[in-house]
Amino acid sequence: MLTLISDIIASNLFLFRVLASVLIFLAFWIFKSSVTKGIVKVLEKLLNRKRQIADHSTLTFVLTPLKSLLAVSGLYFALINLHLPTGFNQFLLKAYRISFIIVITWILLRLCDCASGSFFQFSSKLDEHLDVNLNKTLMTFLKKIVKVLIFTVSGIAILSETGTNVTTIITGIGLGGLTFALAAQDTAQNLFGGMVILFDRPFAVDDWISTPDIEGVVEDITFRSTRIRTFPNALVIVPNSSLVSSPITNWSRMNKRRASFSIGLTYDTPKEKMETCVSRITEMVNQNPEIIPEDTVIRFNSFKDSSLEISLVFFTRPTSFSDFQRIKETVNYSIMQIVEEEGLSFAFPTQTLYVNNLSK
Repeated sequence: MLTLISDIIASNLFLFRVLASVLIFLAFWIFKSSVTKGIVKVLEKLLNRKRQIADHSTLTFVLTPLKSLLAVSGLYFALINLHLPTGFNQFLLKAYRISFIIVITWILLRLCDCASGSFFQFSSKLDEHLDVNLNKTLMTFLKKIVKVLIFTVSGIAILSETGTNVTTIITGIGLGGLTFALAAQDTAQNLFGGMVILFDRPFAVDDWISTPDIEGVVEDITFRSTRIRTFPNALVIVPNSSLVSSPITNWSRMNKRRASFSIGLTYDTPKEKMETCVSRITEMVNQNPEIIPEDTVIRFNSFKDSSLEISLVFFTRPTSFSDFQRIKETVNYSIMQIVEEEGLSFAFPTQTLYVNNLSK
């Protein structure tokens, strides 16, 4: 009986190997999710033993590429089990090692995204205790640098697995980089300009800024340039070197906003009525809760050609353009009501023409 079984196996050895390879691949494919979940649970217990470092959803997001690695591992071991020619097995080993590098790179990139979010929270705590402002823009810049380094190391490792002379490539890149740096001085200036923006922090993403050449909201800051969305909704890409070399006004960092204008009353306005009008306008402005009363200046300012001018200067607590315009509109309506109640009139430009009737 054993001899018969041995003869059957010997005569159908390749078929049995194929079946075994299929079972190996199916086993890896079926249990890849379960194994990944088990690794997530173990890491969750180890990392959160003393304090919360990473939650379940974060670990699941970071380690999801392990499923692909297990599937590739199943395919590799299934093909190895077929006892294919030696040259093909060596090719499979290199392909498997490259797949392993790609999956590890994928995991590191996901870890970088999650770690940057955690570091934002950590930097906010530093802001409270150490007065260190590690803002979102700087962290985005550093995250991009880390990702470039990950891609570079991964690329070098993959080239090494293919048998490429990595030392020669690195040397060539170094010499080429020196030549490129000399030829690309403008790019280098933009890079240093970007570093100045990120470390000096004259503005950040979502800030409303203006320069002598452009005004709008900052959408993104990269190594080379800054993207600004203008109010007509056009996207302007400004080189960092030209941006840092010009005066920058950051309107988003106003703690109050100044309103300054004047009104003119007619010249037949009595002195007592003028004093009452100025007093009532001052009281009305100062009673507005959205206006800072300590900074209000409302005075009978000057005698114009066709009017008695009252100047108004006050500061609003809200700084957004829409709120600022709304507050000014409220003040203007109230001024119209006060002038009407006092029986006065607004002046408008007029000229009086005197004609001398000369007799012949």
